[in-house]
Amino acid sequence: MKCTFYLDRPYNPEIDSESLKSEIASAREKKRNLALKYLNPKPTSVYVFFSPDKSLRLKYRTSVKIQSKYWDFKNGIVKAAAPAAMELNSELNSLSSDILKAAVKIKDENKVISKSAYQQILKATIDKKILILADNNLDGLIEEFKNHKAIYTSEGTMKEYRTVFKALIDYQKASNIALSLPDFNSSFFVQFEKFLSGKENPLNTGRGLLNDTIYKYISTLKVFLTWCGENGHPVHPDASKPHKSPYKKKAHNEIVVLTEPELNRIYELDLSGHPTYERVRDLFCFACFTGQRFSDIFRFSAADFKDNKWSFLSAKTKKKVTVPFEGFLAKGLDILKKYDFVLPKISNQKFNDYIKEVGKLAEIDDPVKITRFSGKNEIIIQKPKYEFMSSHMGRRTMVTILLSKGVPVTLVQKITQHSDIRTLMKYESAGMDSLIDALKRF
Repeated sequence: MKCTFYLDRPYNPEIDSESLKSEIASAREKKRNLALKYLNPKPTSVYVFFSPDKSLRLKYRTSVKIQSKYWDFKNGIVKAAAPAAMELNSELNSLSSDILKAAVKIKDENKVISKSAYQQILKATIDKKILILADNNLDGLIEEFKNHKAIYTSEGTMKEYRTVFKALIDYQKASNIALSLPDFNSSFFVQFEKFLSGKENPLNTGRGLLNDTIYKYISTLKVFLTWCGENGHPVHPDASKPHKSPYKKKAHNEIVVLTEPELNRIYELDLSGHPTYERVRDLFCFACFTGQRFSDIFRFSAADFKDNKWSFLSAKTKKKVTVPFEGFLAKGLDILKKYDFVLPKISNQKFNDYIKEVGKLAEIDDPVKITRFSGKNEIIIQKPKYEFMSSHMGRRTMVTILLSKGVPVTLVQKITQHSDIRTLMKYESAGMDSLIDALKRF
């Protein structure tokens, strides 16, 4: 009766099997280690192989994942030079000991044990004992994750991560617990959602975050947990399963945008007595005429302008974007010329404060009502339109206006570089002009 440990997928899946077999045979013959390029670069699961007797061999996946380069294939243990090797090997030995003790006890009591009974022993022992790497410190992993993401992720997305992690800290304080990766099971997600539903929301409509916000928090948290799993940290299997939440994301939310007359009213507004407002207005209109994110607008360089086009690599998607200053988009070029191709700079927070004031001065004050949900409670938010104005509205406004003018959605996508055309389709219902024009023709 013995236990041994093996890796699930130790070899690089991108190398064809024949070449791999030849290289493995050669390495064994010459008694040398397999070159790293032949090993799986991603963490893979550690399996326990349990042999209660010579005629039976059972396997079961543990919660440990490790990169092949850290695995001692000859001895079935973690290499001494690997991170947390001593602790992890100790845990594997402990797991092996627990399996053997449980099997011997049952065998002494029952004399004859079926295959299914042995399988139950494996399942009960392994699922009860989740192996944890020594570096599985949640706070440390969160900081490592944020540092990794900050290299190529926009500030807006980083802010979302920070907000979710702050909520996670608040949850631990309120629950008087200290979470580790194995705690992120289905029960955690239920309790965390319950906690979020009681958090104060920024709309001053009483306690309880909106369902869409809770859905976003869970989705963002799962991005972090997926990253942990991909980097060899043992995450509870529930973290990768679809979460059936009562706080469902609404299929369609109302999108608040400007009409073309409202945009022109803001564009033509005399703000010569308010230079700060004028700069903010021009940046907002530039977003409306080009359809680009502010993270890219703030990175505009005259070197990116050639042949009446603005070409650049998007900070968020890393895709090549080309904005031709023709037709509706031509006014964007007028704004560039006004500032000699050096656009003003301002923080996103200040921008969002000032653009509301600009909208108020331009009398963009039609009442707007949108509906959201907090749990099962319907929340009606009604404010003048200028209160909804922010940096996000520019991009949405351009998409809506172009679609209302009959520009094919595929051509709009060329300008915005949305990866999923379904994201653009929702803007078709944001304005009624195209529908009314179509109805008049029939």
